[in-house]
Amino acid sequence: MRSIILKIGLLLFVVVLFCGCELVNMLNCKFERKNIDDFRFAGVSFDKFNSINDINLVDVAKITTALLQGTAPITFNMNVEGKNPNKSTAAIEEFKWIFMLDGNEILNGNTLNKFSIPAKSTNILPLEIGFDAMKYLDGTTPESLFRFYQNITGKNSSGESNASLKIKPTINGVEFPQYITLNQTVN
Repeated sequence: MRSIILKIGLLLFVVVLFCGCELVNMLNCKFERKNIDDFRFAGVSFDKFNSINDINLVDVAKITTALLQGTAPITFNMNVEGKNPNKSTAAIEEFKWIFMLDGNEILNGNTLNKFSIPAKSTNILPLEIGFDAMKYLDGTTPESLFRFYQNITGKNSSGESNASLKIKPTINGVEFPQYITLNQTVN
């Protein structure tokens, strides 16, 4: 047991030695999924709709055309806020991410942009997400698409959904051993 603790301690020392303060600083940061904006389906912005009744005929035609073609092209920005309590900047070179809705993996990716949070400050990391959501819809109608939009963005008044973002950062070429999960129950 003592040799395992010694090996783990040595490993952490080597990681901190090679990664420097940025790794230690990033470990102390808090991350939170702030919001989702610029939600679009087939080029139609849903951010302007408060209910399914707000969708005009031109937008219904675009949505229906996409659904009849068997596609559900969705794009949106997920904004993640990082809070740095440290006295120096925290930075991530890149990170892998997984977007989940109600425990189901919707999509994953890898962001290659460096992200930093100034000392004693916050910064917003916008993730641009796009995918074909046809397999996640419970029907091929504008109503089912609007319910999906409400679930992802937290504007669902008829129930709760749990949207999660998992991130695995890389700092100075060293990848974190596990994902950091950012949960948000939306209703």
